[in-house]
Amino acid sequence: ILQLLHSYATPTKHFVLEPGQKTDMSMAERVEEIIREKLYRCLHREVPHQITQVNKVLKKGRLKDGRICLRVDQDLVVKSRSHVRLVQGRNGMTLHRIKKSSKIELLKALKQEGYDAVILNLNVKHSKSQHGEELESGVSD
Repeated sequence: ILQLLHSYATPTKHFVLEPGQKTDMSMAERVEEIIREKLYRCLHREVPHQITQVNKVLKKGRLKDGRICLRVDQDLVVKSRSHVRLVQGRNGMTLHRIKKSSKIELLKALKQEGYDAVILNLNVKHSKSQHGEELESGVSD
């Protein structure tokens, strides 16, 4: 039984892509996927399933010191005020943790394509408030 359980727990030896082969996902899809993974890891229950990601800016550029960077501005749109508070966390700490871990993963994935830095701005927005305005909270560099 132990050997059977170990075989299920052992990582697969079969991968969708061969080493060195690139994915056919666009840059926007890859960025959304990495941030979505961090949302699932940092939030619980139904909250991650209720978030819509909207890329506002996805732009390659250069920093003043000449390094190549990717700037990502993304809105995380939720349906209720309570979800805004859950995504933000106490003193913005949950959103900060999502941003920090996303930046690390994005930079790791983009390093092979020549990027040296990632500027990531995440904003939590409530899709419909009773008074017609959107609520917004963000974490940016």
